[in-house]
Amino acid sequence: MLGGVLYLLQSTLFPEPKPTVEPLSEARIVTLKEQWRSSTGREPTEEQLSGFIAVELDRDMLMQHALGLEFHLHDSIVYERLIRNMKFLQFAQSNSDAELFEQALEMRLHLDDEVVKRRLIQMMEQRLLANYPPFPPTAEDVEAAFESRKSELQHPPLYSFEHIFFGTDQAAKMRSVIAKISDEKLDIQAARTLGAPFMQGHRFLRQTPEQLARNFGRHFVEALVDAMEREPAKLGWLGPMPSAYGLHYIWLADYEPTRDAELQEIQQQLLIDLNYSAEKRALRCAIATLRSEYVMQGGASNEQGCQ
Repeated sequence: MLGGVLYLLQSTLFPEPKPTVEPLSEARIVTLKEQWRSSTGREPTEEQLSGFIAVELDRDMLMQHALGLEFHLHDSIVYERLIRNMKFLQFAQSNSDAELFEQALEMRLHLDDEVVKRRLIQMMEQRLLANYPPFPPTAEDVEAAFESRKSELQHPPLYSFEHIFFGTDQAAKMRSVIAKISDEKLDIQAARTLGAPFMQGHRFLRQTPEQLARNFGRHFVEALVDAMEREPAKLGWLGPMPSAYGLHYIWLADYEPTRDAELQEIQQQLLIDLNYSAEKRALRCAIATLRSEYVMQGGASNEQGCQ
């Protein structure tokens, strides 16, 4: 009994030291700065750099924990990756795959391979989410998300039209063609032959402003939107309207104005978004809990807690 008491006292008074996550090397910090610079063209601020370092330390912690749980010994993707690396390094000779795998572990190839690291981190995140599952969104959550995102989720206006195209050097011809259409009351089928070919085509059905901007450019969309704001119910001939290519005289066949989305239309998308956010939040909390079991050196955590 006395021995048991002493054993319990020893584990209480002299607990095992926490494992340590080592600080990032200077080379890794330089790489983080270069990655940010190449993607943004700017130097990272001190706050941004601290955040990048904290994320990398968390990844190192997840990797270390996965190794402690021996995930690398029982995963087919890691197994195949290390064997492929060994064969690439020409260590295959007459060795079996199992022998190559053992040799790769002895050479510590699994510690430096980015594919292996990503795989082990992914497996560790899946384990954490299994242990700390996210709360599924409720009907109230869906309704609240719908109300908060109502303007964002509006259906954009839709335009259906055909057009006659005039290049930038055809302004004089354009005026005479428009006059001919008006005087002879030509329909679009007859009028289309009076213009120039247009690479993207001449007929556009139920196009959003974003889709039109890809085909005609921003100035065309601005002119079309402005025309419909002045006369929302107007159909028929409009223009000419400028684009990135020239001028367009359009026959507007149909116009559907902006309208609010209804909950049943976007409920599934809202559920997907809410589940994704809940999973990210649960993972942050799980990582914060795991972090308390380690000594994190080289940078403060960017997630001090979870709610």
